[in-house]
Amino acid sequence: MQDFSNVHRLTQRESELLILSVVYGFSNREISKKCVISEKTVKNHLANIMNKIGVRSIRKLFPLLLCHVLSSYDNHSEDFQHRQ
Repeated sequence: MQDFSNVHRLTQRESELLILSVVYGFSNREISKKCVISEKTVKNHLANIMNKIGVRSIRKLFPLLLCHVLSSYDNHSEDFQHRQ
């Protein structure tokens, strides 16, 4: 996740909200309660995330994040195999 955040220049707060929304499936209201911020602030953060990543829908973020994580996993597996 850290690599994904670095690639897309997400702030720590944006990364946190991305995980809560995309990975855990929390609604904006649930996120606002958990993070003690307004729903409007959650929407603003999610809009910033989508703009940075270049998608128009929060639903598009899950496959991008999943592909990135799987790609990173494959690269680390190949590195590990070469070391042995």
